[in-house]
Amino acid sequence: MPAELWFKSSYTSQAGGECVEVALPAGAVWVRDSNHRGEGHMNVTPSAWRAFVRAVSSGRVGVE
Repeated sequence: MPAELWFKSSYTSQAGGECVEVALPAGAVWVRDSNHRGEGHMNVTPSAWRAFVRAVSSGRVGVE
């Protein structure tokens, strides 16, 4: 995935600590730690990503 197709998630901390980047290839969502880009990424379905974001947004899932 070319570097320019990755973007910082809007849910990333603005304090500069936790940095999550997301890429959206066809039919998937890739997630990686921008502080450790060379360590790979997690691949999830778009519906799983939406469910995760909803759970975090609602407070049902805590993120540290």
